[in-house]
Amino acid sequence: SNEESKKQSIQPSVKDPVFKKTEIYVIKWIDNSSDFGIGYLLSDGSMGICFNDKSKIVVDPNETYFEYIDKRNAEKKTIIESHFLDKYPLHLQKWVNLIPHFRKYLKDEDIEKPVESKGKMESLVYVKQWIKTKHAIIFRLSNKIVQFVFNDKSEIMLLAREKIVIYADKQGERSQYPLETALESHNQEMTKRLKYAKEILTHILDGKNSN
Repeated sequence: SNEESKKQSIQPSVKDPVFKKTEIYVIKWIDNSSDFGIGYLLSDGSMGICFNDKSKIVVDPNETYFEYIDKRNAEKKTIIESHFLDKYPLHLQKWVNLIPHFRKYLKDEDIEKPVESKGKMESLVYVKQWIKTKHAIIFRLSNKIVQFVFNDKSEIMLLAREKIVIYADKQGERSQYPLETALESHNQEMTKRLKYAKEILTHILDGKNSN
């Protein structure tokens, strides 16, 4: 189906030493931008939506609370509201009502719920910006990871804090490189994609192509 073809899943190897639990990234997404926006599932089990009006919502892994992120004030400063899913202001109802629509594509019913929540709301990682180009979809996350998922399922992830590049080939095999020297690598498949990623980022920083 058309919906199926828009879904992507980027599953890490369980034995993969590259990722610490703190490094949260997109593992699945569904493009519904013709109607509402783009939905995604993160590696920690959180689920989010980037709406077409530029506002965003992200739900914790246990689905007890959510954060609504918007720039609706005059200064265009980001405002984050946190609410429990069973108790939230009326003005957010139309956005909260869309969560189940995206959930059915992103989460399996038999998915195990993560550890019991501590009852308090912790701040969640979310996708700040997404961009679709001819060759890839790009996610900029609030934890400073920029993720490029290419049409052939290969992937480049730039981890700004650790100053590393993670490359996943079409089969999902992952390798890690220091950001400074990655372009000198003999892995041409990786360097080709990294060059493209850097080009696109330059455009984003110039304010072009932004979504």
